[in-house]
Amino acid sequence: MNCIPKTVIPYIVLFGAFLYNLNIGVVNSYGNLNIYLTSYLRYKGNYVTYKDVSIIYELCIITLGVSMLIGNHVQKKLGVRATILLCSFNTFLAFYLSSIYVHSYFLLCLFMGIMHGIGYGISFTIPLSCTYKYFKNNRGLISGIVISAISLCPFLYCPLQTLLINKNNVLPSMEANSDSKELYFNDEEVLNRLSHVLFIQSIMALFLCSLGGFLATIDIKESNENSEKVLAKEIDMKNSDNKIVNLEENEVVLLPQEKEETFQNDLTNEFKENNKNDSIIYDENGNCKDGAGTCLTERFIKNNNSINDSNNEIQATDVNGYKKENNSLCNKKNDKLNTYENECKKKFYNIKCTEDKNFIILWLSIVLFNSYINFIIMYWKIIGINYTNVEDKIITLNGSFANSVSNIIGRLIWGYLYDKFDFSYILLLLGSCVFSCCFILPLISHIYILYLLICSIFYFCIGGSLVTIPVVTLKKYGEQYFSLNMSILYTSRIANTFICSLLVNVFYSLLTLKYISISFGLVSFLSTISIFYLTK
Repeated sequence: MNCIPKTVIPYIVLFGAFLYNLNIGVVNSYGNLNIYLTSYLRYKGNYVTYKDVSIIYELCIITLGVSMLIGNHVQKKLGVRATILLCSFNTFLAFYLSSIYVHSYFLLCLFMGIMHGIGYGISFTIPLSCTYKYFKNNRGLISGIVISAISLCPFLYCPLQTLLINKNNVLPSMEANSDSKELYFNDEEVLNRLSHVLFIQSIMALFLCSLGGFLATIDIKESNENSEKVLAKEIDMKNSDNKIVNLEENEVVLLPQEKEETFQNDLTNEFKENNKNDSIIYDENGNCKDGAGTCLTERFIKNNNSINDSNNEIQATDVNGYKKENNSLCNKKNDKLNTYENECKKKFYNIKCTEDKNFIILWLSIVLFNSYINFIIMYWKIIGINYTNVEDKIITLNGSFANSVSNIIGRLIWGYLYDKFDFSYILLLLGSCVFSCCFILPLISHIYILYLLICSIFYFCIGGSLVTIPVVTLKKYGEQYFSLNMSILYTSRIANTFICSLLVNVFYSLLTLKYISISFGLVSFLSTISIFYLTK
């Protein structure tokens, strides 16, 4: 990679991280696949519902969070590049095997859920940590760009899935002789295309993830010549610092040699001037050869003493000035170092999150705050198909585009707001948006335009929620243990998957699907208040 300019490499790394996340985040398209997988499994004799198939997504998120705990260890053992390429192959293998065993619910849970989650989790922090090395400022914005690729993934895969599986835009219907009020696909041509789509996804993941992982792990290696120059400069700086220190300790300064030579020349010229005016002849040592008058000799001695006195004054002035100048340099240097250290301590605490006594409360609050994410990702399309009476293609194409764009914009805007304003108040604003949308969704779900708008706002908020985790990790616990702290905090995604599953199971039979969102709104609002006070 020596042919690539060093100024370009940071942007290549950023592009590689974006490309990798664009494909590894295929898990976010599971909500679109849910209705096809459920219909196909029922067609093959598995009596499952949307709630059951959503467990595949939940298993993937749970495994992702667990495997993140060992991700840092694996990266140290294998290296960053080997790890990310191995995880790319794992993603290919997971979807390839799923395309073969798509008729088995339990094998889909194993391959699409657990196997994909393991690879995804091990490599999850690599794209972010690689870009952080080159972008020291505006890390909230950089986090938004890199993670926004995960949000763009549904826009890439959801239309592909729907256009290949449901080419003729067949509508789902209720099954005859069934107590379920849910709509499913019964067309055999639609259902039999599912395995082909999973195979295509596996090939795309292999190629694009591998390319993105390779570019994201490019590193700048300085040549030996540059290293020697840098080392020489450091040695010179150390030597100059030592001279300043010795000057302060010994309080002895010799005039520069140039000033000494100038003084000697001035003295010689004065001898010659006296010789010219007083007709006195001096030998080589400056002694009189003839018996000159005493008055002239005394005048010369007096003048000479005057020169010496003035020279001593000049010397003392130079010494004091030189000492003051060096003392000023030392003070400025110390002031800069102290300012830099104070800023570093203020900005980065550089501690492990487990050393924070309030960590458990913060972790639980994040768990509850993000519990709505799984519900929206898995059920947004199912709610649209069951309540809006709009065609599958329209819901998928418009929904995936609006949701992906909103999510990307959300990550960028919320990341920017986290950089520029107080973290606690921005989080409070985000929580208020989530709370409002959860209460509005049941009221407008039968009106397609309003349904699409609320889904877009939800994904806008999801973008902010997912950016919140790396930002709070960096701002609260620092950069030194970022991978470890990020991995531990991201285990909250495991727990909020359980919370989501619990709330859905409790209210699924009591309430219709669209009204379940109210419970998530209440939980998110309460957790927002908790995080606000913990990070204030």
